[in-house]
Amino acid sequence: MNLPKDLKELNAFAFELNCGKYSSVPEFAIPRTNLKDKTSNELTKCIIKDFEVRGGVAYRINTMGVYDGKRGKWRKGGMQKGIPDIIGIIDGNFFGIEVKIGRDKQSADQRVIELEINDAGGIYYIARNYKDYAEYMNALLS
Repeated sequence: MNLPKDLKELNAFAFELNCGKYSSVPEFAIPRTNLKDKTSNELTKCIIKDFEVRGGVAYRINTMGVYDGKRGKWRKGGMQKGIPDIIGIIDGNFFGIEVKIGRDKQSADQRVIELEINDAGGIYYIARNYKDYAEYMNALLS
């Protein structure tokens, strides 16, 4: 199976996936994806789509707090600190993917979770852009 190596290929794979999903819809009516990796949100969307293209499943994990309008401040969220931005499974392998853009650095809580995932037999990866992530995944899963 060919696997995406860059954003251009990921967009092409995503379009082919959509064509298969909506086989009764004419090809011209199926929207093309325009995935990018310049922001954390964009890279997260790329990675989740990549899991789908590879036959896996992935979910974005929201660890952000909740704004309390009555109090006028943020409340702590219910998720444990340090959980990766994306969790996913491909061929029975568990992945925890932390998305970092620019100068963003891994926190102490995230380092602890990385060790826990690796010790339990999972795979933890810090993604800074799609190309490096794809190279890592292609080498790992080939």
